[in-house]
Amino acid sequence: MRRITFLILGLVLVVLAFWGGTALGEMFPIFETAPDTAAEESVVEIVDEPEEEEEIFNPDLRTASLVAVGNIMAHTPQIEQAHIGDGEYDFSPSFEYIAPYLQPADLAIADLEVSQAGPDISFWNYSGYTGFPLFNAPQELSVALRDAGIDAMTLANNHAMDRGYDGLQITIDHLGSLGIETFGAYKSREERDTPTIVDLNGIEVALIGYTYSTNGIPVPDGHDYAVNITEEFRDTEPVINDINQARLAGADLVVVFPHWGAEHTTEPQPGYLRDAAYEMAAAGADLIIGGHPKYIQPLEWFFFENPDGTERASLAVYSQGNFISNQHYPHNLSPHVEYGLLLDFELTKSMDTGKAWISGVDYEITWVHRAWRHRILPLSEVMTGNPDTYNLTSSKVDELESWRQRIIDVIDLYGYSDEKSRAMALANALLDEAMKPQ
Repeated sequence: MRRITFLILGLVLVVLAFWGGTALGEMFPIFETAPDTAAEESVVEIVDEPEEEEEIFNPDLRTASLVAVGNIMAHTPQIEQAHIGDGEYDFSPSFEYIAPYLQPADLAIADLEVSQAGPDISFWNYSGYTGFPLFNAPQELSVALRDAGIDAMTLANNHAMDRGYDGLQITIDHLGSLGIETFGAYKSREERDTPTIVDLNGIEVALIGYTYSTNGIPVPDGHDYAVNITEEFRDTEPVINDINQARLAGADLVVVFPHWGAEHTTEPQPGYLRDAAYEMAAAGADLIIGGHPKYIQPLEWFFFENPDGTERASLAVYSQGNFISNQHYPHNLSPHVEYGLLLDFELTKSMDTGKAWISGVDYEITWVHRAWRHRILPLSEVMTGNPDTYNLTSSKVDELESWRQRIIDVIDLYGYSDEKSRAMALANALLDEAMKPQ
């Protein structure tokens, strides 16, 4: 009986313990059994945030090459030598050795000092094809120049009116039919007042041509637009106005071709032409490339402070001499007339900053081999090549080398080579700026 009593009592205690535990758990949840942390606790994932990729700046830089050569003249011996019969002419041999210097350029420019008016027009009792003093060369001359690589021509020179106003208009039309850009002489006032700007791989280059005179041949009344003239370059205001108009029209770089100065001199004469060059450069001309004196003359750098305190450089080339002619010594005063200067410029523009600059300058001295179809020879090649290749004797090559060195001395007379490093340092600073994220 006592055992039964203890069993019943035990069962009662178990039931009470179970009920009590449940009730206490509901009332006091803090006393619940701790969970198994490995199975029941929330797992916190640590996820690495991806690193932001650094943005790569790819600067949009454009480059172009501009080549310029000097006076193109066609004297009677050149015309006769180019005649191949039946009224046809072939001037192409003259440019055989120089074409590789012209054709790769984005723009190659020459100073055309002859009319291309055809054989039928007459003026001041001159007709047909003639040399000095009133030039009119067969139109095949400009065909050969185009094929050799010439893309543009300044017509603002003292021979622009050698076949009168009508002859000038025919010349402009003929060159235009060949795809050659002309400037400095025009067919209308509207043409004259519209800046000549060529696009070279996104670099807008303005071309401005002016002459000191037209050898006393007047431009007809009502057609003063036909040729850009500023008498003897005593007044540069007309040129400066055109520079300003070119800038307003969107030109990145401005190149001025003044036809000026005294002939047969190795320095600009009269001396104020250096001041005129400075004034044009100060007004915004990046390059000033002169013609007319028939001799190569010095190159000179000008430096100016920009509004932001940086510097800019402009280059004046007072005369490139003769690219091609029949002038020679002793018929002329000096062998200087036989040499020309081919200029090779690299242009650069940052499409991000909008700035453009001259990033490279080089030159080649050339010589006209009159006895060999007036071939224009690059002297650096002649000096390193076989004389027979150029139809020359060794003694003639030595003579040419002596003259080449003399001309280099003329080119450097105003410190061109010494100042070039300063100008190129400014160009490199602009390049460094263009390479930075904008």
